[in-house]
Amino acid sequence: MKTLTRKKRNYLPENLVVHGWQNIESFYQELQQRPIESKEAVLQWLADRSETDAVVDEEYRWRYIRQTCDTDNETFKDAYEDFIQTIMPNWMSIGNELNKKLATSAFVKDLDQERFFVYLRHLQAQLQLFREENIPLSQQVQLLSQEYGATIGAMTIEHEGKEFTLPQAGVFLQQQDRNLRKSIFEKVNNRRIQDKEKLNNLFDELLKIRHQMALNAGFTNYRDFMFAELGRFDYDVHACEQFHKAIKSEVIPLVNEIYAKRKQALQVEQLFPYDLEVDVANLPALQPFSTQDELIEKSVKCLTQVDDYFAECIAIMDNMHYLDLNSRKGKAPGGYNMSLPEIGVPFIFMNAAGTHRDLETMVHEAGHAVHSFLMRTLPYNFDQEISSEMAELASMSMELMTFDGLSAFYNDADKKRAIETHIEGIITMLPWIALIDKFQHWIYTNPNHTSTERENKWLELHKELSADIVDWNLYEDFRKILWHKQLHIFEVPFYYIEYGIAQLGAIAVWRNYKQNKAVAIDNYKNALQLGYTKSIPEMYKTAGIQFNFSREYVKELMDFMKNELSN
Repeated sequence: MKTLTRKKRNYLPENLVVHGWQNIESFYQELQQRPIESKEAVLQWLADRSETDAVVDEEYRWRYIRQTCDTDNETFKDAYEDFIQTIMPNWMSIGNELNKKLATSAFVKDLDQERFFVYLRHLQAQLQLFREENIPLSQQVQLLSQEYGATIGAMTIEHEGKEFTLPQAGVFLQQQDRNLRKSIFEKVNNRRIQDKEKLNNLFDELLKIRHQMALNAGFTNYRDFMFAELGRFDYDVHACEQFHKAIKSEVIPLVNEIYAKRKQALQVEQLFPYDLEVDVANLPALQPFSTQDELIEKSVKCLTQVDDYFAECIAIMDNMHYLDLNSRKGKAPGGYNMSLPEIGVPFIFMNAAGTHRDLETMVHEAGHAVHSFLMRTLPYNFDQEISSEMAELASMSMELMTFDGLSAFYNDADKKRAIETHIEGIITMLPWIALIDKFQHWIYTNPNHTSTERENKWLELHKELSADIVDWNLYEDFRKILWHKQLHIFEVPFYYIEYGIAQLGAIAVWRNYKQNKAVAIDNYKNALQLGYTKSIPEMYKTAGIQFNFSREYVKELMDFMKNELSN
């Protein structure tokens, strides 16, 4: 089985390992002091800095991976915190100095301006944002965010004498026994309520620090600071508000139709939150796999049905032990694909418990992984620092294109059921994305709010941007803290609307795929290979789709999805 290794280093010693800042400091000092006296010297300097950044960045990412895989391991926790406290501040500070050095070089103008446009645009934005006083605040935020993962990861419930993590408990919500679903739903949410004050207080701390960071950088609020920090050059706050309105007008009516059909099929007087995942035909929950090995084997077969290259990427990761997929106690929540910039082979982390949702997560993360592989040959580390809107296009498109390969997991009847479930899931997820984004807009433009005001605003927005057919009357206390389960709010603020923007793009990719598979896959690969060397609209165009979230375009895509559901 194929194994990949990192390319030969040209600037740093082959055996250099970043145990501490002292291992890498002299190389950054040399970059800072080196004269840049020609266009060729600029290009060499960029290559050497890129190599150095990739080595440090990969060390950080491995430390993050290890402590999420085992939150109880004090050695892993200490190593991660050591990076945040001793390496990160020095790296950020020297990074700003190197940015200034490059920006003031007389020879930058001689570079290919089209080739380096995106990078230089981002560089100027980072220079404008950087404040030395924000370095310790950034450290505090990262360490506090870690507390969220540890708190959620430690949550378990007891059922029939056994202990279950919350992802494991979620499997019971697909069971036919309604009383069982009700019991599990209440146990899970009562467990969340036990840590309500702890998480509210944690978020209050994060909010205070983030707002101060924005003020330090010359912004009036953290939302506007983050739009600049995330490099949202190709759309603005107004475009996000346009997205919220389009979802409300064009998607929520379709969600209500889906849930009304579900209510009728289940023959219930009231549709409660614990009725949303059970199969309406009284069929048992889909069980696509039992073990990690089975999930990997079947995923490779599934991806082969779409494109051999996609399958090869996952097979390589498996061979290199770059997959940790099962849920277990002491593991951080969620799932991610972590790119590793020097070796160019990513790592997938999941909390799989044998559900169809886990299968969806696997092919989603496989899309991210393929993106990482396709960017391996890009010459600079900064070329791989992709926009979220493009990253999520890669993953969400993969979810839809792999419908063809679901026969690796299911018989024909279950495959059809899985596709219908997935399409409905996409439609019902879009309002949640709009809700999380709109909620964060309010949070950070009203930074002096109380936790009670925050709960009330969440309730108001949840009622506005969710299906009114679902009955929450008995569960208002649970409803008030639903946002606690969204790790992005705590750990990566404002990284969420990208899922919605990319989901619209992915639907368009899938529409193209159904019309001409070969052309759609070529366009998809060509777009991903660009990394972040073009603007987002240009990359979407390369993928054969529009960068558009107007009401008219959302309606067009929802009409397509509704037609696919009816078929």
